[in-house]
Order: sequence, then C-alpha cells, then structure tokens
Amino acid sequence: MLTELDAVAWPELTHAYGEADDVPDLLRRLATGDEEALHALCGNIWHQGTVYEATAPAVPFLIEVLDAPGADAAGVLRLLASIAEGSSYLAVHEHPRGAGEADEELAAELAWVAAARSAVTVGRPVYVRLLRAAPSEDTRAAAAYTLAALGTVHADSTHADSAHADSAHADSAHADTDGADTAALRERAAADPSPVVRASAILALRARGVLDPRALADPEPLPRVVAAMAHILAGDPGPAGILAADGPAVLRAVGRLPWDSDDPLAWVLSAAERDWPTQVRVLSAWLAHPDPMVRAGAAYAAEDPMRTWRAAAAALAPLLAARLDDPDPAVRFWAASHLAAAGRAAAGADALWAVLDRRPGLDATAARALTALAALRDPRADAYIARVLAAPAAPPPAALTGHERLSAFIAAANKRDPAVGRNRALREQMADAARPVPSLVFDLRPLQPALPRLGAWATATRAALLPAIARARPGFERDLLIATAARLHPAPAPAAPLVPVLRGCLGEEDPSTAAVEALGALGPAAAAAVPELTALLGHAELTIRLPAAAALARITGDPAPLLAEAAAALAGPRAWQRTEALFALPAAGRAAAGLAPDLRALFDDEDEWQSMRAAVAYWHATGDPAPVVPVLLRHATHSPRGLEAVRCLAEIGPAAAEALPVLVAAPAAPDRRPFNHDTWGHDDDLWLDACAAAVARISGGGAPA
Repeated sequence: MLTELDAVAWPELTHAYGEADDVPDLLRRLATGDEEALHALCGNIWHQGTVYEATAPAVPFLIEVLDAPGADAAGVLRLLASIAEGSSYLAVHEHPRGAGEADEELAAELAWVAAARSAVTVGRPVYVRLLRAAPSEDTRAAAAYTLAALGTVHADSTHADSAHADSAHADSAHADTDGADTAALRERAAADPSPVVRASAILALRARGVLDPRALADPEPLPRVVAAMAHILAGDPGPAGILAADGPAVLRAVGRLPWDSDDPLAWVLSAAERDWPTQVRVLSAWLAHPDPMVRAGAAYAAEDPMRTWRAAAAALAPLLAARLDDPDPAVRFWAASHLAAAGRAAAGADALWAVLDRRPGLDATAARALTALAALRDPRADAYIARVLAAPAAPPPAALTGHERLSAFIAAANKRDPAVGRNRALREQMADAARPVPSLVFDLRPLQPALPRLGAWATATRAALLPAIARARPGFERDLLIATAARLHPAPAPAAPLVPVLRGCLGEEDPSTAAVEALGALGPAAAAAVPELTALLGHAELTIRLPAAAALARITGDPAPLLAEAAAALAGPRAWQRTEALFALPAAGRAAAGLAPDLRALFDDEDEWQSMRAAVAYWHATGDPAPVVPVLLRHATHSPRGLEAVRCLAEIGPAAAEALPVLVAAPAAPDRRPFNHDTWGHDDDLWLDACAAAVARISGGGAPA
C-alpha cells in the first residue's frame, strides 16, 4: 500500500499551510487509523471548503487508503466528498476580475479545483463497492455521501473559468443516472438493512435528481423523513406531514448521517426553506410535542423561516409566545430570543411581561423578553428600564484574568461597526477592554438590546437617563446611555435638560464622541456647549476633532473648522481618515462645494461605505442629484449602508424619482435579507420605514420621516 507515495515531489507542491512535505507521513499514518492524521489532512489539503495544489496528487492515495484494514474509511470518504465539492480560495473570497497577476492566480487555483474533483471521480468504482459490501454501516453511508458529492454541480460553477466549466460539464456527462453507481444507490435505498444507509442512499439519489416514492413508506422514520425532504426539495410539499409526524423521532438519529446536521430539526426543516407555509406547519407540530428536546429544537429552528419570510415571522411569533411558560428552560430561552429579534413582528405582550414579572432580575431569557416587549412599545418595558437605571450601583465584577483581558481585546478588535472608521471604532471599543478591573455603575448588557427599540413613547426612561448618565462610568456604559438619550430628547424643548449633562462629558482627557455627536444632532439648541466643542478642535485625535467641528457647524452655522479638517483628511493617505471626513462633511452643507471633485472621485471606490458616503456628502455639498442618485441606488440594499442611502434619497425628494421602483419593490418583497443575526426584525422595521418615508417624500414632496 502507498508504494508510489514517494514518487510525488511533495515539497514542490503547496497546501493551505505552505509546502506539502508533511503529506506523505500523514497519508501513511492515515492508513493505520490515526485520527490526528485525518484531522490534519482535513486542514491542509482541504481547508474550510478550499482545495490546493497538493490536493489532487493526494487523492489517489486517499482512495487507496480506503482498503487499509485499520483506516477510518468513513472519515476518508467524507474527506473525499469535501474535496470533490471544494472551491478556490480566491473564488470563495470574491476576487474581482481584471487584476492581472491575481487573475492568473485565480486561474491556477481553479485548475487545482478541477483536477481535485476529477481525481475524486476516478474512485467511483471503489465507492460503489464499499456502498454495496462494506461491513460497517458508517462506511456504506459515507460512500453514498461521496457519490452524492459527485452527482452535484460544483459550488464554484458561477465563478469558474472555462477550464473549470469544462470539468463540471465532463462530470455531468459521467454521472450516468442509469449507471452502476445510481443502480447501487437505488439498491441500497430499498434493501440495505441499516436505516442510516438507506437514508444516505435516498439523499444521494436526490443529489442526482432521482426520487423514489416508495421510500416515503419505509418502515423506519429516518429514511421516511429524508425521502420527504427530497420530495419537498424537488418542489412537492405533499410529504410535509411526514416531517411533522416523524421529524421528532429522528432527532437523535440524524447525527448518524454523514451530512452536516449539528442541529437536526433545523436541518430537516431546511428542506422547505423556500416554502414557509410548510415550515410553519411542521414547526407548529414540533412546538407542541411532549418531548422537551423536540420543543427546544423546534423553537431554535424557528429562527431561519422567521428571519427569511415576513409572513412566517407573523405566523410563528404567537406560537413562540405561547411557549414562554414552557417547563423547559431551553424552550423558553429560544422563544424569547426569536421574539426579541423579531422587532414589530413580536407577539404576546402579556406573556413577555410575565417572564419579567416572575423573575427578580434580568437573566438571559428575561432580557430577551424585555427587548421584545420594548419592540412592541409596551409601557411596562419603559417602566422596567427606568427602574433599572434608577437602581443603586451594581457591585463591581471580579478582576479580569490575563486570558479574559486578551479575549476582550480580540473581541473588541473583531466587532467593528462598518459604518465608522476603523481607528475610531477600535479606539472606542477597546477602551473598556484595556481597563484591567472594570467598575460598572450599571450592568447594561441585559438592557443593551432593548434600548434601541425605545422611542418618544418611553417617557419614564427619558426622565431616568439624565441622572443615569451623570452616574455612569466613562466609555461604553455612558456612551450607550448618551446615544439612547439623544434619540429620546429631540430638539428643541425636550433637549434643554440634556445639554448640561453632555457638556460635562467633554472636559475629560478622553472626551465622549457620543456626547459630541449628540450635541451636534441637537443643533442650535446645544449652543451652550460651544466653548467645550471649540476646545476640542485642538485635540490630538482626528476622531475627536472632526466630530467636534461637525457639531459646531450644526450648532453655530460656521463650517470653516470642519472644512479645513475634512479637506486635510480627504487628502490623507489613510482610508479611515477619508471615512471620518465623509461621515462629518454633510454638516457643512453647501459650504463644502469646493470639495465636490474630491468627493465625486470616490463614487466608484472599492470601499462601499466610502462610495456611498461620498455620494451623500456630494449631495449635501452641491444639491445636484443627477450624479448622486445612481450611486445611492447601487447601495440601496437591505443593509446598514443601504439605510443611509435610502435616507439620503428621501432627502433628495422628487428629483430621485428614478429610485421609486426599487423603493416600492423592496418592502413588497415577501422575503428579506437580514444583515444582523440578533436584530433581523428590528433591522427590517428600520428598512421598511426608511423605504416608506422615501417613497412618500419622493412621490409627494413631503418632509422625510
């Protein structure tokens, strides 16, 4: 075995981690059943869905290892299937075409992809033999899985060059649906003694477009369920009743299948991902199941249809609200979590309040119930938050360990708001992580998701915010309260008590950017803060000077300091400097007309935020909608960037008439494209409101909302 292994010049080949000189030893160890060797090969010749130069040369030896007495044949078969479906690194990362040398690299990578898939295809007779005769049911099931991978169109087909497309075509030609492998799959689907193998064979046939209605009557629930999934995926919702009735019975058995199914019921439900009524029907049955594990799995699985389909969210929200008093804590948690994310689609205000009312504090489930209640504009949420903000100081947490501090830094660095400059985002987010022992006045983490849902109706919270800001610790805690207060204290009259509180946040060594921006949003009502803001024009940080200059322009009408700072930042060598300038420039209005050429040059910038913000700033500087509207339309997608683009289209008004078809169609779409895992419903509410306001403003000429 592996006698030809040393004939390959492995050091001259590369994999995910560089030279492939470690591959021969790993393959020899693999033949002995070494699990670490299999794990290593799943990380170098195949890595997170991508394949490399050394992958295709390794495949014949992987096929040979399948017959080694001590080898994990099922694991090797799964690796071969992954290789067959592998992609190019540059293709996966959406490499732009037309970049010269990089295009050549992409072409080479796509050739590796085609070669790897072809190499796996050569092993078809081996996979068929193992499917029919391997003594292990896991090996037979994995053989079906590998044949399924060879029966599907390659995932890179939309990115591939002509060589790759030719390879995919050749694969299709070789996949003779009446050939030996299809015949073997039919045989195993009907007669294998293992329900796991029968189910795997049914799924493999589905990958070839082959359905056998007889499988719907299999005596075991697992094959029946996957047969129903196959029919639903093919557009036949008839067997949905099998999913509803038998899905719970396969909860523990699904993990035996080679398919990726860490969340069994969610995986079963995914067969109907384009058919939300079927998903709702199935989930309704599962949520009422006597087994708490089934109910918890169903509550978890409800997220995908709710995030995707507006009508599904409306149908499932009451069902989840009815499970808020479920005896099982996992069911309660997932029900409250999805209702918290659902925005205005949330339901069951009394049930949500009962979750809060029967607990002394805000545990994870209660915090999510509070968020959902705030989304429904329930006054009980307002009163609850006001009471928390008025409560005595929370006890300080224990000192962070070095590991915890490092984790906090990494989390802060990775959790960057794409709407602001990187330098500013890191500075603000890592300020708290840098302090070895945070001493919080409030534990705002449970409240944080609920605060953005508050509006003018939250009068109790508005009254509690000002003393809370004065007590809060500088940094994240205080800035979150300031941002909430700025939203709940619109100018002019309600803002008067807020101004002195915000002024008090500016005279520190590390002044609050949130306070600066909040004062600017108040406009002339914040005139008392001009001395403090003027002093910040000499601050060492551009991320303080620019917001201060923008705030002064909005308050006093004098754009000179802002124009000077913005012009220098736009001419600077750093992208983050330009981003900061573009964020601030609209405050200068028409006074920024002299910068219009610099702004227009950024319309086609590869950084989509800079492109969109440049168009917004250009509109404010020139009042000329002609070059701006097409740019904004390009960015008007269901995303944070799209929200800003649509709001600017609303400001432009009737001159943006060409945007009307897009703006009218977006809210009418039955599905949505959520851009945040935890706030998809709230984000969708903002998107719908922004589109409706823009349509009203453009069509009727009224003031934008």
